[in-house]
Amino acid sequence: MRIRLWGVLFSAVVLTACSSEEAEAPSDINGAEPPPAPKEQEKLETIGEVRWDSSAYQWKDGHLLLSWKTLAKVNFEWTFSSELQAEVPMPEFSETVRALEGKPVQIKGYVIPMGEANAPYTILSANPYKQCFFCGGAGPETVMDVLLKDGEKRHFSMDETTVFRGRLRLNSDDFDYLNYILDDAEVVD
Repeated sequence: MRIRLWGVLFSAVVLTACSSEEAEAPSDINGAEPPPAPKEQEKLETIGEVRWDSSAYQWKDGHLLLSWKTLAKVNFEWTFSSELQAEVPMPEFSETVRALEGKPVQIKGYVIPMGEANAPYTILSANPYKQCFFCGGAGPETVMDVLLKDGEKRHFSMDETTVFRGRLRLNSDDFDYLNYILDDAEVVD
């Protein structure tokens, strides 16, 4: 099992350092919020207490085109973790974000390769690594674990702009992973 406590600890230190000013939501690599989806995708469903209107999103090949601005709709509450023996930022996902859990999504970002070459996972960021993906007014909501399907490309260059498809999973308590996880991910050509 890979341990990624560095991410929690690093983000805790950086969030503390960067929290002196109110930061705006990170800019989205895809630009502004996507326009409404075509009518054929129109669908309203209830997920828990959240009513989710899929027509509010743009779709491509059955995948919701997810923006980093949407993922920025999260707040963090500092909580003591007995597991880590430290104060850590715990996410409180908005209803909008919670409604996207388990949905097939497509997202574009900058790759931050982690671990050995050809690892079955990587990190996708809203911002290039060279611009400091945490200190530049950004935080944990601007990065995502990408867990690749078997047979998918496994070697990426730092800051390689890439589009991935997969299923979005939200993580609020497993310190081995980031807050956003893209399961069964594949590279979009």
